Amino acid sequence: MPHRLRFRVIGPVEFHSRTGWHGIRSGKQRALLAALILKANRVVPTEQLFEELWEETPPASANTLLAGYVWRLRRMLGDRDGETIVTRAPGYQLQAPPGSLDIDQYETKVAAAHADLAAGQAEAAVAGFTDALALWRGTPLADVRPTPLVLAEMTRLEESRIAALEARIGAELELGRHGSVLPELKLLVSQHPLRERLHAHLMLALYRDGQQALALVAYRDLRQFLVNELGIEPSTALRELQQRILRKDPALLGTHARSTISAQRAAPPPWSGPQRPWLPPEPLILASRSHEASQLIEAVRTGHLGVVHGLVGVGKTALAIHVARQIADDYPDGPVFIDASNGIGGETIAADWRALLTGRRILVVLDDVGNAAPIRALGRIPTGCAVIVTCRSGLTTLDNAARVHVGTLTSDAARHMLRAHLGTARVDAEREAVEVLTHRCDGLPAALRIAAARLAANPTWTIASFVDRLADPGSRLDVLVCDDLSMRDRLAAGARLLPNSSLRALRLISDADLPVVTVEVLATLLNTPAARAEAIAERLVGTGLAEMLSTGQCRIPGLVRAFAREYEPGRGTRRSGSRLFHTPGHRPPPF
Repeated sequence: MPHRLRFRVIGPVEFHSRTGWHGIRSGKQRALLAALILKANRVVPTEQLFEELWEETPPASANTLLAGYVWRLRRMLGDRDGETIVTRAPGYQLQAPPGSLDIDQYETKVAAAHADLAAGQAEAAVAGFTDALALWRGTPLADVRPTPLVLAEMTRLEESRIAALEARIGAELELGRHGSVLPELKLLVSQHPLRERLHAHLMLALYRDGQQALALVAYRDLRQFLVNELGIEPSTALRELQQRILRKDPALLGTHARSTISAQRAAPPPWSGPQRPWLPPEPLILASRSHEASQLIEAVRTGHLGVVHGLVGVGKTALAIHVARQIADDYPDGPVFIDASNGIGGETIAADWRALLTGRRILVVLDDVGNAAPIRALGRIPTGCAVIVTCRSGLTTLDNAARVHVGTLTSDAARHMLRAHLGTARVDAEREAVEVLTHRCDGLPAALRIAAARLAANPTWTIASFVDRLADPGSRLDVLVCDDLSMRDRLAAGARLLPNSSLRALRLISDADLPVVTVEVLATLLNTPAARAEAIAERLVGTGLAEMLSTGQCRIPGLVRAFAREYEPGRGTRRSGSRLFHTPGHRPPPF
């Protein structure tokens, strides 16, 4: 590919040659290039290109016309030898190396900004989000006919833009810039009235700006809108924020009310009086989890380390938060929730933790712990304290740990969950569709929660019509996205923990579309000894992407297989059929 060629679609479709950026006058050639860009480095069948170029049935001469459009597009790009637009059965493929697409650049910058934000580098995060958003030149694919492929990408990019704006404003609030972001926040809230995170930012900025009354008015206006338009109340998180503003919680004037490991490196905070340390809002707990909840409560009350483990998206964090809230009164010095996904290791931090726990009665929830080493470094849990850990692997090398495995949902449990979000009448009217929905979401609460969110946002949709959107495994992860919830992001977090050998094994299993695999079959696929295959299978289980069955077989959920078929290790990117994605650094909310 000529090194000078670059493409951008976050705005009108354009390409860059030696003389600068150029648009494409021909609508058909523009649509052709857009389709190839959206499926960069993948073969686009001619049948799909026909759908992109012609609204109705393609003409009888469609093959000849398409070949002519490709020829003229190559000439325009200076690609006379067909090195950029490659003819490859059963269609054509755009060769786009890293950095040649503005979508690629945008996602890279957003991912880096999220990583900076997660590392506590708010200033760098603001700069990163600002640079990423500067790549926007208007509506994505603004001059291309809105086919389903184009509309899906436009929707995804716009969702990403709003999420990046929310994250950037959140970083600016951390830096104390509440006054400067207020005008922008007011405009964004008026443009996106259903974005609760924007409303939370606005309420916090107003409160920090000394406008407590207006912060409460902002909440009242949102509540009235939600009740009148959708018949629902604001989220638990927003209701709690309103209550904290009402009582003038001094923690709201700091950077984050959230407790983190880094905040403990100094002296332990003086937690006393009516203000309790922070726990996330309690997510919907499922009736089917009562047994696991009882197990976990028994474990921590008898002095054991409570370890909650299971597949990605199965509801580990939800169970831990639920139990922590149930027993919080037993620990007067407070429950503390720690997002441990970025690591909590190190002797210095371990020493800080020992100082924190000594002489206090504290309940600590460590969420998404990667391995046993940092937990082992913390040492014995002091009398009167309790620790709950969520993880993917079970941390089986730890002593004094009571492990609670969280499994997938049955159809009845899924129906119970969906009723809470969509209402009993709507769910029970389509029992067969709910069965299929549960199956296509692999019984994972995270996937079902996203499905419920989309159905709640679209009350005219039937559950059956949404299930139809999930019929194609290749696009299923594109459908399971809503606001800041994404199954793809959750699965990517597990994939990043895998070495190349395990990634290769997962890809081979997924390409063969094997829902269950034995060690022997895996050894054959990898052409490796059985002991090596068994270790790889255990690694897949340890990252939450597979589940070991009692028969010794390894089960890989359908959503994991779909993700593995599109995942490209080594670049931190994912390719989902038509789009190039980069894994963001932020974590999704718990289920």
